[in-house]
Amino acid sequence: MKRSSIIQTSLGIVAAVALLGATSVRANNTTHSLFGIDVSSFQGFITWSSVKGNGADFAFARATEGTASNDSDFSGNMSRGKGAGMQMGAYHFAYPAEGCPSLQASHFWSVAGGTIANDGKSIMPMVDCEEFTGIGCSEGTYTTWYNDWATDLKGHTSLTLRPIIYVSACNASFLNTGIADLGAWIADYNGESLYTGNPWTTCCGDCRWGSTSCNNNTWTYWQVSSTGSIGGVSGNCDFDAYNGTLSELTSWQGV
Repeated sequence: MKRSSIIQTSLGIVAAVALLGATSVRANNTTHSLFGIDVSSFQGFITWSSVKGNGADFAFARATEGTASNDSDFSGNMSRGKGAGMQMGAYHFAYPAEGCPSLQASHFWSVAGGTIANDGKSIMPMVDCEEFTGIGCSEGTYTTWYNDWATDLKGHTSLTLRPIIYVSACNASFLNTGIADLGAWIADYNGESLYTGNPWTTCCGDCRWGSTSCNNNTWTYWQVSSTGSIGGVSGNCDFDAYNGTLSELTSWQGV
């Protein structure tokens, strides 16, 4: 994902999925075991069958940015990813200063809505929170802006959506606890294993989803690294963990 300078520096954790660990601890001391990636047009053409064959169960693909920009590879990534057996989610890179959340939600849905279907292969959409240069319309706070984006998005469909917000552990300081209705996708490149680690080792007092004790902080997804390497993707891509099992992903985060 595109990132602001505030987000932690990538550590280049691993060279391949096979080097990652096997079990984990999460906020409620159960295990997370799912590995995934997130991509955009920066990765170019992706051979999704190879990504799946190398251990990834889910992926997110960028669909849109702001009020007008579209990702040229989004449609192909979604269709080929689902065809390869991946659980696929779409994301929007938001610019709160650029316009009202309703405009950006509508733009995202016009591009990604057709891919968010009750097909057993879709996972909930994500909004990417990295820009902190101002707040458009009358929302007043970033938390209100992102909550309104999610509310506006839900108005476009009869599906039950549970949107996710992506933010770095430290950038969560821009939000308040009112954001807790959106699942937490936390970026923290702390060098810990995707399968055994925890994204709340940095700025854990900025958690807006529960405890501020690092070992007990709540999260749904964790972006572990931006320098992962996996067969099927040329160059680096982001490595991610889902805080649960495949059945939990498909039943709670999936449609």
